[in-house]
Amino acid sequence: MHYRTLSYLVITSCFAFAAVPVSQACSRVLWNTNGDIVTTARSMDWEFSFEDWLFVNPRGIEMNGGKVEDAATWTSKYGSLDISIIGFAQKLGYDFTADGASDGMNEKGLTAHMLYLEATQYPEADGRPSVSFLRWVRYILDNFATVEEAVEGMKGIRIAPVDIKGKILGTHMAIEDPSGDSAIFEVYDGKVHIHHGRQYCVMTNDPVYQDQIKNLKNYEGFGGDKPLPGTVSSEDRFVRASYYLKYLPKTDNSETAAGNINGIIGNIEVPFGAPYGGGVYPTWWTSIADLTDKVYYFHWVLHPNVIWVDLDKLNFDEGQPVLALNPRVPTLAGDVSDLFKPADEVKH
Repeated sequence: MHYRTLSYLVITSCFAFAAVPVSQACSRVLWNTNGDIVTTARSMDWEFSFEDWLFVNPRGIEMNGGKVEDAATWTSKYGSLDISIIGFAQKLGYDFTADGASDGMNEKGLTAHMLYLEATQYPEADGRPSVSFLRWVRYILDNFATVEEAVEGMKGIRIAPVDIKGKILGTHMAIEDPSGDSAIFEVYDGKVHIHHGRQYCVMTNDPVYQDQIKNLKNYEGFGGDKPLPGTVSSEDRFVRASYYLKYLPKTDNSETAAGNINGIIGNIEVPFGAPYGGGVYPTWWTSIADLTDKVYYFHWVLHPNVIWVDLDKLNFDEGQPVLALNPRVPTLAGDVSDLFKPADEVKH
């Protein structure tokens, strides 16, 4: 069977827009030890569907930091594909094409994933250019070609909160590029804490990253004697993903690589109906990003089909319209690169 027809895909980005318990069920996994093939996986888990949309964003779009003080302004340097929670967020007054990106890849292969982090403490306005967390993914994908560039660029930007139904929601970000470089950004104590290096391959939710690493050292294979844990808590998912990542069989086929990393994703997804409670919610979709061939796979878990977008088939030229596709349509299957429509023409 062709790997692109398999029901696979990913781990990371999770945040909510209502007064509900803390989410503890999203993850990102990066596989950057498979020769020249770099693959990452991520899942979206929450209490309800965010009615997600896929967007194709060309170069040359005028953007700003959103509904925040001292909003940054920029013109998109790189075209990108993103998956957005805007189907839900637009009901709260957010912009259909500019707000809500939670995951995506740009034409250079830089890939970004935003997850929920309860420990987030956003800094007060201090005169720096500011970007709403609802536009953070777009800021990264629009402006940078590599992790190193993004790490440097983030030093001058304030990630700012937006009030959503009286709630300020915490987020953190994982990024990677085709070289296998990786970085994780967390915002607390009034500043952005950056973990930059190829070794930072797994991200889930709370606690903050340095405490996740400390906890990992308690387990077999990482210096401790505790056996592999089995719950869907953020800490346990972090340990399991880190453990299984060490044993993925190497391959020189990027589609096989996507299938392999799907095994880790499946191991830490949350099935519908599971009585976990405590802010742990089911997986609505998964994605796999092939950074080497620039293919983005997406699986809406309530449907049997996997779809994918080949970024090399997209037209990112300046002046092109923003395109949109509803990936939740049950009849979609396979390569959907040519099925996008101008965003101002789709029903949403």
